[in-house]
Amino acid sequence: MIRRKILYLFILAVWCWLVMLYNFQELRFLLAILLCVPLLCLILVLPQRRKTELELKGIPEYVTRGESIRLRAVVTYKGRLPLAGFRIKGIWRAWGVKALRVESMVRGLGGRSRREIEFTLPAEHCGSAEFTVKKAVIYDCFRLFSVSVSSGKKEKVLVTPRLEPVPEHEVSVLLNLLRMRAVSDEGEPFVREYRFGDSPRSIHWKLTAKEDELQVRDIDPDRQISLFLNLTDRLREQPEQRDFFLDRACSLMAFLADVCKDQAVVCWMQDGILHRNRIREPEDIYPCIRKLILVKRAGVADPRDPAVQGMLAGCHLEEDGRLYLGEQCIDEE
Repeated sequence: MIRRKILYLFILAVWCWLVMLYNFQELRFLLAILLCVPLLCLILVLPQRRKTELELKGIPEYVTRGESIRLRAVVTYKGRLPLAGFRIKGIWRAWGVKALRVESMVRGLGGRSRREIEFTLPAEHCGSAEFTVKKAVIYDCFRLFSVSVSSGKKEKVLVTPRLEPVPEHEVSVLLNLLRMRAVSDEGEPFVREYRFGDSPRSIHWKLTAKEDELQVRDIDPDRQISLFLNLTDRLREQPEQRDFFLDRACSLMAFLADVCKDQAVVCWMQDGILHRNRIREPEDIYPCIRKLILVKRAGVADPRDPAVQGMLAGCHLEEDGRLYLGEQCIDEE
């Protein structure tokens, strides 16, 4: 388009020079045509901006790390006059990589037509990703002028970790721990004071009304299986190591949701506060994964905190991806 404008201005300048040299009526008439026809096309294309719609499709709510996202930009033109083309410019921002600028164009839009533009976007690291339309324009018949149609449209997607099978030696350790801490069917629920991060579904409303403080039903800490995820702020500077940590954490969460039923608790630090998440059924891991990968600042776990001491006494996953039972590292071989 820039070349077309430069060529048009060059022709216009040459024609003005000829008009100044030769006083011919025909030259002036042709100069008027060179000036008026492009302006007329611009005037005609201005109302068509309201008849052109852009819609983004194809981005799911979740996508697994390593997969490609196929984004479709659907252009619907409801006008009658033909257009020379439609151009869209966007930017793809994903966690751990530089922003990717994409651009594409559809040439020739007839009256009342519908066209699609497809982009292939990478999802390399876990986290939130976003596609933003920076500029979308339509062109007049000569492609000399462009009119903005839509900009600022956004679509977000959450890039989730890969769920892989838990190693057999870790499975045996966790199953033995589950047998040791099994809760009998006649066991009474353990009631304690509400802590930040507890699910509202676990609140004991009758006891709360009686004590005038929030009380929650819980499993006796000696009978539950806790998994503490030592998510640190250093991992944000190491995308590959962070991906490996999240893959391990989510795989362990999925295993606990499958075998532990209502006896598994997953914890991590967020903004310096210990967050506890009860896994009651396999469907509970998806909100838990969403919270985990969107943590912006973990903070530092205070080893003197009794709650943190209780978490470290059970299973805890360190930032290097090693699983510990208390102070003992589970052999990976």
